[in-house]
Amino acid sequence: MIRFCFLITGLFFIASAARAEPLVPLLRPRTLDSLKQALLLKRETRSRVDALLMLSNDQITRYEELEIDPVDAEQYIRQASRLSTTLGYADGQVQSLCAQGRLAGIRGDRKTAETLLRQVLAHYVRQRMPSRQAATWYYLGQVYGRNAEELPEKISCYEQAMRFFKQTGQVADQAYMLKTIADMHLLQGHPAQAEQELMQVLAMYRSIHYPNLHYTYDLLASIYHNSLNNYGQALKYMLLTLESATASKDSTYLSSFHLSLGVLYDELKQWQTALTHYNKALDLFARDNSAMMVHNIAHSITSVLIAHDSPQAALTFYKRILRQHPLPPASSEWSQVYMTLADCYSALKQNRLAEYYYLKMLATRSKKSPLDNAAIAAHIKTGTFFVKVQKYDQARYYLGRAMDMLKEAGYVRGTPSVHLQLFKVDSAQQHYPAAIAHYQKYKALSDSIFNERKSQQIANLEISYNTRKKEQDIALLTRQNQLQQARIRAKDLQRNSIIAGSALLILLSALLFNGYRLKQRSNRLLEAKQVEINLKNSSLEQILQEKEHLLAEKEWMLKEIHHRVKNNMQIIISMLNAQADFLEDPQALTAIMDSRNRVNAMALIHQKLYQTDSLSQVNMPEFVRELTDHLLSSYSLRTSVQTDLHIDNVSLSVTQAIPIGLIINEAVTNSLKYAFPEQPSGMISVTLNAPGPAICQLTISDNGTGFPDGLDTARSNTLGLLMIRGLSQQLGGKLTIRNENGVRIQLVFTAA
Repeated sequence: MIRFCFLITGLFFIASAARAEPLVPLLRPRTLDSLKQALLLKRETRSRVDALLMLSNDQITRYEELEIDPVDAEQYIRQASRLSTTLGYADGQVQSLCAQGRLAGIRGDRKTAETLLRQVLAHYVRQRMPSRQAATWYYLGQVYGRNAEELPEKISCYEQAMRFFKQTGQVADQAYMLKTIADMHLLQGHPAQAEQELMQVLAMYRSIHYPNLHYTYDLLASIYHNSLNNYGQALKYMLLTLESATASKDSTYLSSFHLSLGVLYDELKQWQTALTHYNKALDLFARDNSAMMVHNIAHSITSVLIAHDSPQAALTFYKRILRQHPLPPASSEWSQVYMTLADCYSALKQNRLAEYYYLKMLATRSKKSPLDNAAIAAHIKTGTFFVKVQKYDQARYYLGRAMDMLKEAGYVRGTPSVHLQLFKVDSAQQHYPAAIAHYQKYKALSDSIFNERKSQQIANLEISYNTRKKEQDIALLTRQNQLQQARIRAKDLQRNSIIAGSALLILLSALLFNGYRLKQRSNRLLEAKQVEINLKNSSLEQILQEKEHLLAEKEWMLKEIHHRVKNNMQIIISMLNAQADFLEDPQALTAIMDSRNRVNAMALIHQKLYQTDSLSQVNMPEFVRELTDHLLSSYSLRTSVQTDLHIDNVSLSVTQAIPIGLIINEAVTNSLKYAFPEQPSGMISVTLNAPGPAICQLTISDNGTGFPDGLDTARSNTLGLLMIRGLSQQLGGKLTIRNENGVRIQLVFTAA
């Protein structure tokens, strides 16, 4: 939990960076130079108006995306408007009005921006220009803020833009708007909805072979990392982000992508890999002269070094950063510098210097907005330090301030570490009830998923217990009523006997007394039987509860085993990826990729098992679809290859699902590697059906070049065919491999 203090500042900067491509791409340096050269010619033409508007809009977009001051935008717009009026260039006048509205929006004059942009929108409505309407709706949406009050209006504008882009068949722009809407839904606290929308965005982009998928991958990774706490999916999409950005040679946000990966690996305690990405991000930000981000990443690197018991190396490293990337005296980033120095001196047990820099950090933070993640981290760090040096009153003050700010910001994720430190403070000051309360909150927030399930089980047990208790009370009241009625009848009999005659009084009294004794004995026997029955019922209930508890523990342990097996295989995949970074031999790289895909096929089985209620059966349609998608994404150069899946609703046991997954992995991998060497496109078909009871048939085929002439597939000793034949024998199935307009592999086996 203490690592939260080291990571929260980095997460703050990552979350605040808008890593997204603009609707209209930024102009390349060559294009910018060409447009500025054209302006020097002083020609009063429509082309000059277009050049002025392109330059002004590019500067406004650069401010929206990179916060670069649009110094010349107003001058360009004024010249374009004046020249359009002189030339009678109506479209230039409307576009100048639109640029004025956008400029007013980024300067905070929302009223003017809305007025101008709605005038532009009305013009395009009259002219029936849906494509221009779509862009104007987007610009209008940009005017509204990203706060809770303005987000509904912002989303409404984006939805209008998406509707018009869809109407004009602009799939890329339609997907861009859906991605932007998903980002807004994430801000509103709807990560599941945002995830679903981003999956639709990926499908739309892939349908048109759009290359820059890394911005969508990055947003998905952010959802899984910061909202859904699914580190496996977060790591998957961050690696896809980096791969896509590298493949498309888009280096605009490469530094931020490396920083995100560093933070993720840092949280996963894979610190060596985290350092690799931190250093890459540091070099890229240093190249761009971004001192703020350089110091932010340097803080993360020093935190990792401190965690590895190298505080002196951390201090030496950070002093070098201070020399190479000095900050101006008035910079707002000095609080980050003081925090880093304080952490180093605290780890070196130079407490006097550490306290000096922690307090100086807080004094610097007090000049800024008091409620942000960096301010929260500053108070947590200071409070934790005072706990360490046993200054408990100061520790309580700063930790209390951090708790108040966390509650005000609604940031629950950080509170466990604060409760843990307050537990230490209360324990040291002998405030044991408060200490116990803080420790309970710490444990509750540390394992909320387990506690939620446990609370549900306790609630169910309480309901069951209360129901049984009420039934027992009703039964007891019934027995008491029966006994009372029997006594009343006995008394009536006695009274009637006395009235019948005194002659029979002695006899009747003896008979009644004897009957009374028999009844008492009978009652005692009945009560003893009832007690015995109750004891047996209690024993049976206890046995049933223990059985349910053991079954629940067994189920949890099985899921945990599958989860850990999947995690271990994911670590193997990461190690193979890391190994691939150091290999240059193409054959070795191919072997590494093949091994990684085989491990991924097995890891996917275990992932499906712990994510579903069934611990022994694998849902094959979902598994085969995810396996083939992973293989296609692994061979990113083969974007023209399509898959045709026909998977019946078949569930197989683990012992059969793993061989089937490996066979599909080998067959599809061989098709991707060898089936389409010269073809511009290809098709890989995978079919799994059940033609009869307990019979399954797997067919994998492609329309590629097929096996080389003269190849005997029954005797070939290639690793892929050896694995396919061996796995088929393990399944006890009948394997057929033929050349039919490509390669066709068919396996018929008995489903267990």
